[in-house]
Amino acid sequence: MKHMQNEWVEIELVRLMKTTPSNAYHAWLDPDQLIHWFMTSRRTNLVIENDPVEGGHYQIVDLRKGRRIEVIGTYKTLKEDEQIVKTIQMPELSEHVDEIEVYFEERSPGMTEMTFHYRGMVPKERRLTNLEYKQQKKAYHDHTAHGFELMFDVLQRELEAEVEWDE
Repeated sequence: MKHMQNEWVEIELVRLMKTTPSNAYHAWLDPDQLIHWFMTSRRTNLVIENDPVEGGHYQIVDLRKGRRIEVIGTYKTLKEDEQIVKTIQMPELSEHVDEIEVYFEERSPGMTEMTFHYRGMVPKERRLTNLEYKQQKKAYHDHTAHGFELMFDVLQRELEAEVEWDE
């Protein structure tokens, strides 16, 4: 049997949002906004710490169904209102460090296209056949993409509610 290495799963999601690139960009960095949608909610959040500078770290601790979930990472690239590149890790679940890249582009006044890239490691367990591993990777991809889609639904509602407040 051929030895197979761990492999990356890549996810790309694109959203069109009624907001400015600046508002969308800051929703990814401002703890008062992050607490509403990124890997936590105001109801379940225990800790949110954020140092949004290149090389800065963030930590989110959430309590869901009695389970403590920690999300940590480092900002690699921050281009004001345009791009964020950061690592993301959930130490309780995996020692692997994944990566997120987000791009913001104004499509028309007040309409921003957010392009989200996620790169996650799926470890290959020795006991798995290549087919089982492919199925595991597909399940991971679909489950992870679905989770991000749900988070972005909340982000979109938050950003579009802000626009209505401003009007």
